[in-house]
Order: sequence, then C-alpha cells, then structure tokens
Amino acid sequence: MTRFSAALLVAILAFAVPREASALIVGGVGSKPVDDPGWPQGAAAIFNQAGRIAWWEGPPFGGGQWHAECRGDAKSLTAVLGNFAKLDAKRKRIVVHDGTGQSFWLAPNQEPEKREAAKIHWIFMVWQPANWERLHAMPADLNPTDPGDNSPPAQIDVFTAELNWADVTVPNGIEVVDQRLGAHGFSAADGVVIEGKFTELGTGQPIAATMKLQRVEPRQEGGYLYPVIAETKADAQGRAVLKQAPAGWVRVVVEADGFVARVAGYARFDEQPRWQSHECGLARSAHVAGQVTDEDGKPLRDVDVRLDNVLPPTGGRYEAPGGYTFKTDTEGWFRAEPIPAGSATVWLHKPGYCRPGRGLSITMPSADVDLQMMKSSGVHVTVDFTGKVRPDGYMVSIKPEGGEVVGSYGGSGNIDVKNQITFESVPPGRYVLRGQPNPGSSNEQTEPFTVDLKGGEVFEVTLKPK
Repeated sequence: MTRFSAALLVAILAFAVPREASALIVGGVGSKPVDDPGWPQGAAAIFNQAGRIAWWEGPPFGGGQWHAECRGDAKSLTAVLGNFAKLDAKRKRIVVHDGTGQSFWLAPNQEPEKREAAKIHWIFMVWQPANWERLHAMPADLNPTDPGDNSPPAQIDVFTAELNWADVTVPNGIEVVDQRLGAHGFSAADGVVIEGKFTELGTGQPIAATMKLQRVEPRQEGGYLYPVIAETKADAQGRAVLKQAPAGWVRVVVEADGFVARVAGYARFDEQPRWQSHECGLARSAHVAGQVTDEDGKPLRDVDVRLDNVLPPTGGRYEAPGGYTFKTDTEGWFRAEPIPAGSATVWLHKPGYCRPGRGLSITMPSADVDLQMMKSSGVHVTVDFTGKVRPDGYMVSIKPEGGEVVGSYGGSGNIDVKNQITFESVPPGRYVLRGQPNPGSSNEQTEPFTVDLKGGEVFEVTLKPK
C-alpha cells in the first residue's frame, strides 16, 4: 500500500500532477535488477551493474530521473563507460569530483554515522525521455530540469578519493567536466572553494558584486533562517573566490548596488575539499504596481501579492533571497520592487477570498495591473466512525465535479484527532469529496459526496467510511 502525502494541494495544475503514487521518491538497496521503465536503449545494462549498492527515482511530483549509486575500481568504471558510450542519448557527460561520494538513498541527510556505509565511487543518472519532456515544459518554478539541456541528458558523476581517474579510459563521444580543485588552480589545502563569475544580464559586462555564503537553518515553527557565515567581493572582472567554506547546508547569494539580489545556488558541504562554481547574471531593478479589488470593484486591503516564475529575458529563473511577496494598502494598491524586468506569474492570498484558476502572467515593468478576487467557500468534513474501528491514518480528498483541469482547485489531507478536516479558500462551484484510509486503496473509498459551494459560506459534510 502507498502512503499518500497529507499536504493539501491547492490550485492544482493538471499538467503538473502525476498519479499519487508518483509523488514520492522511491528506491532500493543492492544490485537486484530494476525493470526498465522506459529508459533510453542501453541504459538498463548500466543501471543494473553489479557494483550498484543503491538506487532511487525522483524528482518528487514528477519522477522519471533515475540514479544508480555504485562502487568499484578504475577497471570496472572503464567497462561501465564502454556501455555508456553506446547509450542512446544525445548528451552524455561525465563530471569528475574530488573526495568520496555519498549515497542519497542510504544517507539522505548525510548523517555522520551512516557515511561509511553510504560511501560510493560513482553515480549513473538517466531520464525516462517522456518524463523529462513533460517536466522541461513546466514553468521555471516547477521545472527541475537544467535549462541548458535541449534533450534528456545522461550523466555519470565520479568521485576520485579512492578511485584513480588516470587509470580510467573514456571512450570518444562523451563530454568530460572536471570539477576537481587541481583543474582550476586550487589544491586540497584550500578546502571547499566557491568560485563565482558575475555579469550584467543583457550586456554581459562584469560586475564587482558581493558573494555571500548563508547557512540554511530550518526553524522549528517552519521556514528558514539565512545567517551570513562568509562573504567576499568580486574583482573588476566579476570573479570572486571564497576558500575554506564551512561545512553544512548553505546557499550562495550575489548582491550589487543597482541590481536585484539573486540566489546563485545551494549546496551541502562536508569536510572534504571540493570546488564549486556559480556563473550568475544580475538584472537591473524594475517594478510592478497595481490594485486588487473584489467582485464589486471595491479595493481589498492586506492582500498578499506573490510573484512566482520570475524570468528575465535571459539567464533563467531569478530567485530573490527574500522572495517576491508584497501586500496591498488600504486602497488595494501594491508596488512590487525590486524585481528584474521580464515576466512573472501573480498569485493572491487573503483569508475569505480567492482568485480561481492559474496565476496571472504579467510583464515587468508595469504600472497598471488590475487583479480581482471573489469570496471563497469552505468545507468542514467530519468522518463518522460509529460502529467501526478508526484506522491510524485517514484522508479526505476534494475534486471538482467532472474531474480536474488546468487551474482547478483540488487536494487531500489527513483528518485530525477529532476526525475532522477543513478545506478553506475554495472557489465556488460543485465538488466531490471522498474519504479512505491512509495508507489504503481505492476500493476502501467512501461513496462520493457532491457539494455545491457558494461564496462566503462554509458547508458541513459528514462522510461514512466503508
């Protein structure tokens, strides 16, 4: 049985929603062959090699990216590369690293006590082409693929602390990317080295920006803190180097006067020396202004206006360190800045209101964005277990009558200790509710319960489990 996520999925994008079972990262231990799910020709022989100690498939809510985590010597890797050269993929690359690799499946949080058992020498990554095509077409905020790839790539990451790379033979036709310290003029004595190259988007001119290393610290109440733990300034050519970067979960932020600050990337470092680079383009500041009103044209105050999928004309997704969330004033007006010129998607949030459908696409700069919200509905569900044994987990789902479409509301969640769950900010309309044990199967679902929701009302529903 599959345990489904208890998180409520609001404003479902039909093209982004897989079957519920695909929403999880799945994997296993050992070298027992995995059935070919639709890999490129030749991938199965590489994925099911004898040296594999673990495997996993991701990313969450998409799937199709497979990883084989392996151990072996230079001779066995050379044999693997012989098969890799025959793989039916337009782009095949090897990335060479310092240090010893760690299995994500065996030690997902890099726990010190698991490190020896999780030691690996290389990772083979391959995509199911259909999954890559679907994910690659998604908006930048939902897209886990590399924007620089025009077709599904295949990659082998090699870790050279215990494997002599000089003894490995690489066949012709395979791209090799050397990320070892020595290949970039550094040594193990420099520890973890972060190198940056910063330019202005559009012109390509170098920027003497400041590169900050921030520690990512989860908060008990939710969210994260980002204290600065190191920083350095780029030279006139836009090059910055930070040596002896501390271990831990970090993000790299780039700032410069007159430009919108940008998150260049994230990483988890251990004590092993390594080199990491960030080529980052910065955009000049622009702004967006507009007004949010209700169905009668009256201004709405204290609306959270959030920009997602922020894309300048070049340079890919532009993540700001503080995000892009703004609030309307007493007259419903908002002004969003600093933001890069380009395009974005607008999402609105205000308790008791909603804006049905997908987010609104806008261009920046803009001074006259008109947004409207309507009164939302709610559904309070109680599951009546009278005469039955309540399972440890029980979930309730809500879907539009007639099925989910792009921009529709839907989702699911686990009931609380009072056997209840409330769905809020639901657009008016007709919906179907069902309950079932979690984990559980479809034949354990309740009979469908259809509700016709009106704006400003909360509908009470009681479900009877099978």
